[in-house]
Amino acid sequence: MILRELPHLQLASPTRSGEAFRRWFYERWGRENAVILGRAARADFPLYTQALSIKRAWGGREDYLLPGRQLAVDDDHYLVLNDGARYGSRIACERAMTSLGVFFRPGLVREVAAAMRQGAAQALEESRPAPPCVGFAEHLRPAQADVRLCAALARLRDEVLAGEDDEDWLEERLQDLAALLLQAEPGWRARSERLAGLSRSSHAELLGRVDRAADFILSCHAQPVSLDDVARAARLSKYHLVRAFRAVHGQTPMALLARTRVRAARRLLADPSLSLEDVAALSGFGSRQTLFRQLRRHCGDGGRALREDAARPAAPPTE
Repeated sequence: MILRELPHLQLASPTRSGEAFRRWFYERWGRENAVILGRAARADFPLYTQALSIKRAWGGREDYLLPGRQLAVDDDHYLVLNDGARYGSRIACERAMTSLGVFFRPGLVREVAAAMRQGAAQALEESRPAPPCVGFAEHLRPAQADVRLCAALARLRDEVLAGEDDEDWLEERLQDLAALLLQAEPGWRARSERLAGLSRSSHAELLGRVDRAADFILSCHAQPVSLDDVARAARLSKYHLVRAFRAVHGQTPMALLARTRVRAARRLLADPSLSLEDVAALSGFGSRQTLFRQLRRHCGDGGRALREDAARPAAPPTE
């Protein structure tokens, strides 16, 4: 299934065509590979139990509403949600943004995981190993850390927009994505080894809480955020939060918050329709003065200089 616009699944104003679409949609949903790609400034999707999926966004943010937490997928972060996860999502942006959801058919990722464990000689044998159970850490992941995977998602987006709609083509693309996910996961989970002096089970628990803290920062950076707020989200004392967070991320929670706001501000500065006050508010800095101070600290220039640089046409390549 490939959709090039976000589906209308709410029943607030049912129509005959809408009912027919929903019936067609749910007859296939969760049974086959699916890509949903669309642009919207406003959208709401109700709670539903979903297949294993990858979430990506460009030009804005989409909030995923999971039990007890809200995760924001944007230009800088993507999200993996496991088979059986129950969640809704919401888009509420000033301008239309692009949302991509990739949903794997039942068994695909397990089949790829089993095949990746075999050598070339074993692949020729008649017997097949039982597919292993597969699960992924459900936390926001930086796009820059998984360059190959995010490049593959961008290619998938562009190919769908160009008109690709063959189901076998989609199976091939999702097999490739599954392999990239499986290759990246050990490195993602191995971050717990940086938490020295703890048992392996304690590593996993503490890493999960540190990731909840990072998720909170990345999803709520546009709002006022204190260290107390982050510690509460992680269910850790501020002392243990800062020590564990620095061990995993190489920086403190407030340093990540500042860098996340700077990254958002630089992206917003490229939009000439936004005033500097707008950029300060939308990035979480609150005031122009704070925006300028933080940009100078992290980038060496203030907002006006960075905006002029963003608007300057690229120089032609030299011979």
